[in-house]
Amino acid sequence: MTRRPWRQLAAIMLLPAGVAAQAPSAADLERFYDVPSIVGTPPRAVTWAPDSRRVAFLWAGDGSNFADVHVTTLGRSGSPVTRRVTAMPRPASGLDPAPPRDGTARGYTRWRAQRAALAAELDRGVASLAWLPDARRLVIAFRGDLWLVDTEMPLAAARRLTRTDAAESGVGVAPTRPGAVPRIAFLRDGDAHVATLDGDSLAGERRVTRERREAGGIAAVDWAPDGRRLAVLDVDRSAIRTRGIPDYLGEETAMPSVRRAMPGEPSESRRLGVVAADDGPVTWLPVTEEAYDIVHGWQWSPDAARLVVDVSDVFVKHRRLLVAEVGRADVPAAAAVRALVAERDSGNVSAEWQVAWTPDGRGVFYTSDRVSDYHVWLAPLDGGAPRPVTAGPFAVFDFAVTPDGVVVTANPGRPEERHLLRVAARDAVRDARGERAPVTLTRGAGTHAVRVSPDGRWGIDLFSADTVPPDLYLLDLSAPDAAPRRLTVSPQPAFAAYRFTPARYVTFPSRADGATLHARLLLPPGRRAGVRVPLIIGSAYSNTARNQWGGRNAHPLWGLDQVLLEQGFAILAVDVAGSSGHGTAFRRRIRLDYGGIDVEDLHSGVEWAVREGIADPGRVGIWGSSYGGLLTTMSLFTKPDVYRVGIAGAPATNVWHALTGEQRVMLRPQEHMDAYARASSHTRAEGLRGALMLIHGMRDAVVLYQDSAWLVQYLLQLGKDVELVTLPDAGHGWDLEGSAQTRFAFRRMVDFFRRTLLAP
Repeated sequence: MTRRPWRQLAAIMLLPAGVAAQAPSAADLERFYDVPSIVGTPPRAVTWAPDSRRVAFLWAGDGSNFADVHVTTLGRSGSPVTRRVTAMPRPASGLDPAPPRDGTARGYTRWRAQRAALAAELDRGVASLAWLPDARRLVIAFRGDLWLVDTEMPLAAARRLTRTDAAESGVGVAPTRPGAVPRIAFLRDGDAHVATLDGDSLAGERRVTRERREAGGIAAVDWAPDGRRLAVLDVDRSAIRTRGIPDYLGEETAMPSVRRAMPGEPSESRRLGVVAADDGPVTWLPVTEEAYDIVHGWQWSPDAARLVVDVSDVFVKHRRLLVAEVGRADVPAAAAVRALVAERDSGNVSAEWQVAWTPDGRGVFYTSDRVSDYHVWLAPLDGGAPRPVTAGPFAVFDFAVTPDGVVVTANPGRPEERHLLRVAARDAVRDARGERAPVTLTRGAGTHAVRVSPDGRWGIDLFSADTVPPDLYLLDLSAPDAAPRRLTVSPQPAFAAYRFTPARYVTFPSRADGATLHARLLLPPGRRAGVRVPLIIGSAYSNTARNQWGGRNAHPLWGLDQVLLEQGFAILAVDVAGSSGHGTAFRRRIRLDYGGIDVEDLHSGVEWAVREGIADPGRVGIWGSSYGGLLTTMSLFTKPDVYRVGIAGAPATNVWHALTGEQRVMLRPQEHMDAYARASSHTRAEGLRGALMLIHGMRDAVVLYQDSAWLVQYLLQLGKDVELVTLPDAGHGWDLEGSAQTRFAFRRMVDFFRRTLLAP
């Protein structure tokens, strides 16, 4: 039986009577990736008020990137009323209609006007928000300053709280009783500051840390539940080497320096401390063992006497859950730290970890893949072995603690989906087995990302599916069978004019080791059964077989894929080794093997599509970006009989130049030189026989443009067929940094695949 999204979710817009939806064409790329977007802008930063009766979020209902604050208020019966509560000043947009006629300066002046227009397009509006204890007012961060918003006042009534040269961010509000004077913590210039909200202004501002440095400083602040102390995370990047990335777009060529570590080099160091909001120095907690240990997360205990800290080495092979006894606010912090859980595993390659206290403070919930996949475990504070809270043939991706137990985001039954489940654990410290099997709280095939209210009664669901763009829905978690209530409508009216092809989800064995592979298949509309068509593997990456809008939504592929389908291509995205949601063993297949087992998994997808009579084996292409660019180039270089062409965006062809986080998979290069050589596709470039296009931004600090320039030079000396599409103003997210740039790059991609793969 075909699984469908909720009927009310799919019926986003209605066409006028007698008008049929049309399939996208190549010309629609221009419309799809223009501003405002026809699919709208997804809501973000969903934040519940302390009383669980109001929820705020950031959203641009007009399809632009500029988000204002919206608030949904729940009536006595739970009926929601949503309204926009801010109208923050928008930037001026559009090009200067009359640039000066001064010869050589004209072009640069015009360029500056274009830069201003691009900045206006990319302005995301309000950056963050936090509720005050009265559950009526919000503090928001907007263009580097703090503002006060009364949700019951008219639009444009926000009051400015700060006006400083340095930007404020990381706002946190002390959890005090309604009616008490609110206290606010925020970051500025690398330090934590605390101030009191006196009416409509801040008073008594005080800098509570002294950690500002040239490279780093306080990166996060977190109030204790009693509102008297703060946990602060200090990040020091001064040991990281600086590197120059040329900038050709000024009046003169410049060489800005960025701090960027490569595998095997010093990375950033972190330390966690506690400081009183009124006075006193920071007490730094001894939670790290090595200079570059990673603090993955922490949380205050309900009585504000302890912190649980999740920390590991930089390779994520030695994880520790530590409990720091910091005492009450009126007692000097002892800073005694003890280990609650320790996990050592040389095969681990991921850190999808989370930690939270039980409501009574007698134990700690945490995620671990110590058995079959990520699940929730419970570690009692008074000793005893950790016990599973969830178990079964699914993976847990997120969890939240409620007064009645735990709710988890998981993929039961369908690995490509995400649903919210409730796990009963009323007295979890004594009985972590739960009272019954998990109850699924969401319906409809797709991806549900739910923010649960503090009282556990309500959920705000950011839902999307293959043919349904993301929007917010209100869920009554006490009545799982009740229909969700829609809060936002992001797609613009023009969206209804198009018919989008849904995906199929398929499985097949890996040609390398027999592991079950999962993939997302799109077939061109109108294809007759048994007719072979050109196949594109892509976007190649991990975690691509997802039932959500755009598939791998790190890239805006929803429109590109549909246009390629209309050109007659089939598209297959494979969850390669290292992907989540398919078990611990599947994920760990990638250890020390970038460009190896993952490339075999992609090849397995080609073989399956040929066996099924879908793919023409002589017309197979591949594309991907970043790590996907490594997969693309490695596939072309090592399997020239399989792939005819490929497009590599920002390709990580030199793993020695990767970020230090890749050491989770590849370990230290000084000790694994052969593995780094095998994984770096530029070492296999002589094998290229087909056509290759590279797309790379010159401002990319994640994957260096230098690597693509080097590869092109090497390939042209070898007499190979290579094209380079240079984006002078792009960073690593080359298809997310301006609509004109996205349209330009996607046009080149469609044209490349048409002229290289459509011919027999």
